[in-house]
Amino acid sequence: MRNIYQSIIIFCGIMISCVHAQTLIDFEEFNLPVDTFLNGSDLSGGFTSQNLFLKNNYNPDFSSWTGWAISTKVDTVTPGFTNQYAAITGEGVNGSATYGVGYDFSGVNALSFTDSTQQTVDSLYITNSTYAYLSMLNGDQFAKRFGGETGDDPDFFFVSFKGFRDGALTEDSVT
Repeated sequence: MRNIYQSIIIFCGIMISCVHAQTLIDFEEFNLPVDTFLNGSDLSGGFTSQNLFLKNNYNPDFSSWTGWAISTKVDTVTPGFTNQYAAITGEGVNGSATYGVGYDFSGVNALSFTDSTQQTVDSLYITNSTYAYLSMLNGDQFAKRFGGETGDDPDFFFVSFKGFRDGALTEDSVT
């Protein structure tokens, strides 16, 4: 199986605990108009929401990006990479208009916190992008349909979460 997606995920929201308080990160503070996105073309290097930093690398030579983008795209029917910023759900968690989109060929789409206090992620909501979902469902010029023509081919698509401690990747992971 060819893995063209690497790490195309939609990050719909996150609930983190900092000491005794909980903070909901839903990306609404970006105030994006419906059906738009921020992909780092301003060369800012990333996005901060509450105390969460989402790194972004934009390449102006190719108009391409890796890391994180912020989106309000609602298209759940158009296949292909031109629809790379849309969630297959058409929205974020609990009807949120705004969500994060992760895309990274390195396999490590890092999130970091902007302060040094201990953080606990209580919940995290993710879904597929419309691009990845429709490609897996139907197949396309880059990948076969999941299950193949007969539906018997073994396929899988998973997300692995890994931790960092003191700036170093830990051995712990959850898939």
